[in-house]
Amino acid sequence: MNEAYFEIMVKKQSSPFRKILTPVSLILAVFFTVLGIMGIFPALFLGLACIVAWYFLNLYRTIEYEYLYVDKELQIDRILGKTKRKRMEILDISQLEILAPEKSHQWDSYRAKKLTKKDYTSGSQEYSKNVYVLVISGNVIYFEPTLELVKAIQMIAPRKVFTY
Repeated sequence: MNEAYFEIMVKKQSSPFRKILTPVSLILAVFFTVLGIMGIFPALFLGLACIVAWYFLNLYRTIEYEYLYVDKELQIDRILGKTKRKRMEILDISQLEILAPEKSHQWDSYRAKKLTKKDYTSGSQEYSKNVYVLVISGNVIYFEPTLELVKAIQMIAPRKVFTY
């Protein structure tokens, strides 16, 4: 039995726009709600809209991706606000076309094709050198695996995995 198990968490970098809008929407929600209670009833609806906006901004403030590799299967989950988990992808490595670093010339022939691109990276500049591209079943998936995960996938498909 040659099973491999890897669990990797990648925190997506939050945008400064979202960091500013979250407390502003909460302040506006309180302001409009107080105006609505004081007798300006249309402001009550604006307060409710600001509360809804604050909820979604707060939920999407922290986004994490979890890569789970268990014996020839890679699962990618998105975790919102450290409370809600959604399975984004379940990938069978036996259908792998190519796995290479983003800046590698090995996947140049796939760049011209019209494939669906999905980004599950942190979006940080300092980790951009660790971004790999996985082409599988008509999808181009960007993600940030560890070197051990890449080597485990290379054991399954040695001619389809490039590390340079």
